[in-house]
Amino acid sequence: MMREIKKLATKFRIAIESAKNERRFITNQCFRNFPNGCCGITAELLARFLMDNGIKGKLTYIGGTYREYSLELPSHAWLKIENNIVVDITGDQFKYYPVPFNFNEAVYVGLYNDFYNLFEIDEEEICNNYYLLDDVYVRNHLSRRKLYEIILEYI
Repeated sequence: MMREIKKLATKFRIAIESAKNERRFITNQCFRNFPNGCCGITAELLARFLMDNGIKGKLTYIGGTYREYSLELPSHAWLKIENNIVVDITGDQFKYYPVPFNFNEAVYVGLYNDFYNLFEIDEEEICNNYYLLDDVYVRNHLSRRKLYEIILEYI
């Protein structure tokens, strides 16, 4: 199952990058800087994509914050699937951070490691097969539904 999840996650990441390179996210304040600063919404969209593609295991959205005083309290979000498998396609936004925060995996599917263990979990929400994509457009942000539709065009 991990191999299939990695394949799907990689496909989704490549689709986002392709759409970004073709300037499809230029009106979206978050995604035009992908992967920086959009881990939360990316994890939500990836969860929907995995479920739409037959991943039936228990998917959980995880949001955490690093609370070391010497840094600016960076936060991060990813998915967790059964057996504590991390699924993350935005971890490389930390590639320029100092050690121990340096992480340069564009697509990570694997066990919790030192990087993910740095974060104190603030949010844990189970994703289910009825994970809705809203149509809400907020200033400088496309709706989740529109983002998902754009990404799917590149898959």
